Amino acid sequence: MIERIVSGGQTGVDRGALDAALEIGIACGGWCPAGRRAEDGTIPPEYPLQETPTPHYAGRTRWNIRDSDGTLILHFGRLGSGTELTRRIAHETGKPLLIVNLAETDGGATATIHSWIRSQRVRVLNVAGPRESTAPGISQSVRLLLRDLLKTMTASSERKGARRMADISAEVLEQLNAGTLETRTLAEGLAVNFYTLLGHALPARRKLPPEATLFAETGVTRRMAAAAAWLHSEFGLDHWDHFAGHSSDTVRGWAAYMLGASGLPLAKKLDRIRPLADDPHSGVREWAWIAIRPDVARDLPTALSRLRPWTSHASANMRRYASEITRPCGVWCAHLSELKSNPDAGRGILDPLHSDPAKYVQDSVANWLNDASKSRPDWVDEVCRDWLANSSTPATVRICRRALRTVRAKAK
Repeated sequence: MIERIVSGGQTGVDRGALDAALEIGIACGGWCPAGRRAEDGTIPPEYPLQETPTPHYAGRTRWNIRDSDGTLILHFGRLGSGTELTRRIAHETGKPLLIVNLAETDGGATATIHSWIRSQRVRVLNVAGPRESTAPGISQSVRLLLRDLLKTMTASSERKGARRMADISAEVLEQLNAGTLETRTLAEGLAVNFYTLLGHALPARRKLPPEATLFAETGVTRRMAAAAAWLHSEFGLDHWDHFAGHSSDTVRGWAAYMLGASGLPLAKKLDRIRPLADDPHSGVREWAWIAIRPDVARDLPTALSRLRPWTSHASANMRRYASEITRPCGVWCAHLSELKSNPDAGRGILDPLHSDPAKYVQDSVANWLNDASKSRPDWVDEVCRDWLANSSTPATVRICRRALRTVRAKAK
């Protein structure tokens, strides 16, 4: 979610971006030249900008890039000297940069920008481009574009979602199928027309095979895998970042399956899956481990070794991922026979999480142990006794209580 729009206050793109933020009610600001200098005189006071020590444009350009997470350049054609300077500074500083020619987007700019914002984790967005005198009408074009983008992102983050497929409005379903809106419930995820969405998600024109051929299988996991298999056959991993950063959670799920279908070794797959494992959308996080699970089954020692550091990650999503992908039984996936017979091999993952403060992680650890209790109840009982003897925190107590639910049910 964009938290702040940054711009330099010049006519044209700068003010179009600031106007969009002010209209939507998103924080905005940035640096402008001393004296609030612009081509039309003084930048109006309604734009909340700070002045640099000098009246030169280059200073505020550099500082706005510095103080933002990424820079978006919007233009109508050839970049002018000022916009070219923005591009060069962004490259020099290594900050994320997206350049969009509004004359060539054919209506797809919103989805492109949204995908880039997500993939680069941009929260403070610097917007730059030509002034109004060199690109007449660009201020209004930028205002409308960013207004619609910010509205879509805000609506997507605040929307509750439908509990039943029958309750999904035609407007919402259209946006879900176009890939401009995230699903909020399982019902919405099941309602998405994968074939329609696939056509919208492609980064380049490709002829799709007949829908019946591509999606002959039933079941959402098989359909996810089918879409990803076709994408991988067409693109390999060349456009993987495009799909992994897409505004649609379903498309990001396809990216996880694309990685799973690749020939990369497990260690590299785990390195690349990290943004999806930590995705804000819970559905994407689930696809991220389900897609890689077959590799874990084939090479469990590597998985346990590579995932061990994830248990100390600052993100609860990453800590849960280490537990969830190594569960002996798991959900919607093949069992890990090695861990069912010898669950002690997984203690390198479990022990660091025995008192995790996040219930999201606690639930996964408890389910891991409950899985193991179906084949090794004695081992699970021993682990819980050990943990409780050394750590009687509420988190540990909760984990162990839930971990032993199957054992206690059988004992009654």
